[in-house]
Amino acid sequence: MTPTPRPVDEPAPVARVRLLWPAVIGYALVAAVARPLTGPAAGAVLLPGGALLAVGLRRVPDRLRQVGPRAAVVWLGLGVLFCLWELGALLAGNDEAHPTFSIFTDPLLDTYPGRVVGYLLWLGTGAWLVTR
Repeated sequence: MTPTPRPVDEPAPVARVRLLWPAVIGYALVAAVARPLTGPAAGAVLLPGGALLAVGLRRVPDRLRQVGPRAAVVWLGLGVLFCLWELGALLAGNDEAHPTFSIFTDPLLDTYPGRVVGYLLWLGTGAWLVTR
């Protein structure tokens, strides 16, 4: 399936995302009611994540940006380091002495306001990636 280019008179993706912020905030307020590590919480993450993924896969960028080898090495290196940290912490016990990223975020995500902020960060990051 080949993505179709956007018509010239269609608003830019950034403008459309700005129009969605009231809905995004409302979604975050409702989704944050779900307790972490439950089915409803997983659905609240997967539903907008899947929608953003679908939009990102269909979107044709305005222009292609070349990624230099240095930038690619930096981002791949950071990704590999993060994965190694997570794997090492998991294999070492996943406790306070060997924390995974989720242990660091638990105090924030244990509260309703923290979960609202978490959903807003999740959706905001996804929207940012889709508009790139």
